[in-house]
Amino acid sequence: MEASAVANGETARGPVPTGPLSAQEQEVLDWFVDFTALLSVPASVGHIFGLMYLAGQPLPFENFVERLGISKGSVSQGLHFLRNLEAVRVVTVAGDRREFYEAEISPTRLVAGFLQKKVQPRLKASAERLARLERSLEDSGDAAASPMLADRVRRLHVWNQRARQFVPVVAGLVKIRT
Repeated sequence: MEASAVANGETARGPVPTGPLSAQEQEVLDWFVDFTALLSVPASVGHIFGLMYLAGQPLPFENFVERLGISKGSVSQGLHFLRNLEAVRVVTVAGDRREFYEAEISPTRLVAGFLQKKVQPRLKASAERLARLERSLEDSGDAAASPMLADRVRRLHVWNQRARQFVPVVAGLVKIRT
């Protein structure tokens, strides 16, 4: 997706918003911060995504630093995190060599990206870890010495298998409903 430049500091959608946030804009950003806190994601990520969401147009890196008052490092890490989730797209603006960032606002794509990029890899790694632990218990004889531990590890393995089956169902439901 490309945006075209109209003039310096503007995109095809108008001037890039600058200056302090209004009380209403801050309230929307706080909503995103509250939501990202549920996922144990730093508040700066919620602020960055919220600012892009509100802008409705691609924003340059320095806009996040200026409007949010957060460090370049936090912005860089936040944008990297969001890009990995495919919650942000890098776009070009004709006549401007800077990278611009635009939020993915489709809930379907956001949830699918989160499930695919974060949840599924974690569940796969967890299954591998539990399988190693089960083998270790069998090989060491600890399963016989501690049947409770062996039972709990087996139960975790079942939980993990069920979660891995559940994730595609959730992804499918999100696609159907939005």
